[in-house]
Amino acid sequence: MKDHCRGKMIMTTNTTPSIDLNQHDDQRHAFLDSIDTLIFDCDGVLWLDHHVIPGACEALAKFRSMGKKIKFVTNNSTMTRHQFLVKIQSFGIECSIDEIYGSAYGTALYLKSIQFNKKIFMIGEAGLENELRDAGYSPIKFNTDHTVSGISNAQNIEIERDIGAVIVGMDTSLTYSKCVYAHKAITQIPGCMFIATNTDHSYPVRDGTLPGAGSIVTMIQSSTSKAPIIVGKPETLLMDVIIKNEGLDRSRTLMVGDRLNTDILFGINSGTKTLLVLTGISNKQSIIEENIIPHFILNTIADLI
Repeated sequence: MKDHCRGKMIMTTNTTPSIDLNQHDDQRHAFLDSIDTLIFDCDGVLWLDHHVIPGACEALAKFRSMGKKIKFVTNNSTMTRHQFLVKIQSFGIECSIDEIYGSAYGTALYLKSIQFNKKIFMIGEAGLENELRDAGYSPIKFNTDHTVSGISNAQNIEIERDIGAVIVGMDTSLTYSKCVYAHKAITQIPGCMFIATNTDHSYPVRDGTLPGAGSIVTMIQSSTSKAPIIVGKPETLLMDVIIKNEGLDRSRTLMVGDRLNTDILFGINSGTKTLLVLTGISNKQSIIEENIIPHFILNTIADLI
């Protein structure tokens, strides 16, 4: 695996102006002919909140009938692949478990790829824990029943000394005691890795946003002065796993997303084609403001067919 995923955004720049497929109907057929695999972000691309994007199911069915491979990628580490499978299928979208790659599952795959065999301390929820257990790991979790208060008590928290990695994801039950345990393991145990499932600083909800996994990662990074290995979008580690596992040709792979600074940058950084759909977070003005240029733009994924 590449080491450039350690705590920094690569920001590979695409300087070629985007092709707006809304204005070039004649290019869509050639565009699809140039692609073997479509990798989809989900929320904002295939559905919004609890409603499927009109025509999304039909579009994916059409891609499959054309012999295209379909993959689904999410940064959400709170759910397992099986839970995502149920959610995707609930929208009437055809999907199989081996087509889903989440940041929790990607973290487990990364550990297996480096033949990691030490203990893990985890800040995260059941989705991350279950994916790690399915991969053969038994993550240590700080017992919230023994949460302490006060610096004088926090400094006496004892850690296991044979921990080889601290993994941090979204955790709605975060406590200061958990952070102390993670901090001590990273700073006191030689060679202990610091791994982040993803660095999304906010989590979208129906009336705005809440703190995301990235806000927790940033706190641990700040206190330890150690940059994490980042699994999720927009870093390339997860895409590298997908490309290797599936035997894909990057030049004939398309990343489809609604958010420039995660989905589209993920594809650009990874050397794939990118398609921004305007059904979610980013719009054409965002391209100018963020200076992240997708290769292609389309109003909705349904318009591609």
